[in-house]
Amino acid sequence: MSEDPQVRDLAELPALTDWSYAAGFVDGEGCISIMRSFVPRAERYVYGVAVVVSNRDRGVLEWMRATWGGWVVGVASGKGRARAGWNWRSPSGLAAKQFLAGIQPWLRIKGPQCANALEMIEVLQRSWRTLGPAVLPQSWLEEQEKHYWIQRELNHRGSDLYVAKPMHSPRKINRERAQSATLGI
Repeated sequence: MSEDPQVRDLAELPALTDWSYAAGFVDGEGCISIMRSFVPRAERYVYGVAVVVSNRDRGVLEWMRATWGGWVVGVASGKGRARAGWNWRSPSGLAAKQFLAGIQPWLRIKGPQCANALEMIEVLQRSWRTLGPAVLPQSWLEEQEKHYWIQRELNHRGSDLYVAKPMHSPRKINRERAQSATLGI
């Protein structure tokens, strides 16, 4: 195996049972998301696809990292005597596409999210392969935005009706809170 944990030896491809087990984890403990960030320099949103799986057992998440790449990161344990929790974050780009395509046949709950994310990856790859850093046609930008909002609705939680509305960036909110605390507001 390569020294770099992000690069896998092709002789060590996951078995079907690995794919099905990972799909069960994504169905039960995971999220398939499409993120967007506004880039002022480009004056537009840029998008990405990510898979995040949460669990208190770091070992199984380390197995996912060793098998498909990505990262295992700690999450806040909450208050009191809560145990530490961990997230496995998938690699992006082609590696995310391979992971999602591999678990897709085994998903029971998050199949629609997986299909939409794979469509988004195709749109993003088509954009870069075809145009490189050139300006994207408006229709392609609209297609990216469409997939973003579809995923937002598919991932909607709670019993309230889904409303397509922009959300504030957590980073922006944290910066505003920190600034307010510094100014004594």
